[in-house]
Amino acid sequence: MRLFIVPLGFHEDIVLRALIRLGAQPGDVVYTVTCGPAAEAVKRAFESLQAQCLRQGLPEPKLLELNCRDFYGSIRAVRSTLSEYGEAEVFFCSGGGLRILTHIVEVALFVTRRPFNLHYEPEGEGASVVDVPNTLFRVMYEGVRGIREKVLRKVIENPGIAVKEISQMLGVEEKTVQNALTWLKERGLVVRKPKGRARPTEIAVALYG
Repeated sequence: MRLFIVPLGFHEDIVLRALIRLGAQPGDVVYTVTCGPAAEAVKRAFESLQAQCLRQGLPEPKLLELNCRDFYGSIRAVRSTLSEYGEAEVFFCSGGGLRILTHIVEVALFVTRRPFNLHYEPEGEGASVVDVPNTLFRVMYEGVRGIREKVLRKVIENPGIAVKEISQMLGVEEKTVQNALTWLKERGLVVRKPKGRARPTEIAVALYG
């Protein structure tokens, strides 16, 4: 099961596009988030979204109304909702709704240290869809320290470097380097192409380059 959290504005198009693009299934859970009490235009958008999701075989969305004047209380409300779906993979779909809703959801996710997939569905024409995997947030929460950080630095400085070369540069055993690379690969920071050689990913370069 996947949990989708999507800010809702006066139009449901952004939410619908995001759910379709991400392949939401009937067994998934969708929370549209708005500032309460919901404005009439938001209510109409939500009712239209419900009807379209029903017609297209998408999960029936739920509406989470937050007291946006109470920023910290709203964070607690989102955290409470997240706690009900402890095993679900989280997708935060931003791009629509009031900006404060994005901040509330982001802070709630960060404070729970829960990895989430970020999907940016642009509101206007010309902007690109952006997908950020949950591995980025896992790395942000855990950090990269010790020998893992040293190995990652060598990979970033020398794309395509071999395990043996890293071992010689750092003065550690090749097995130690292999273990570090396995950990880094699982978190989306390195790839092993060609076989036996390590290259940094975009995430690694953005965070540590």
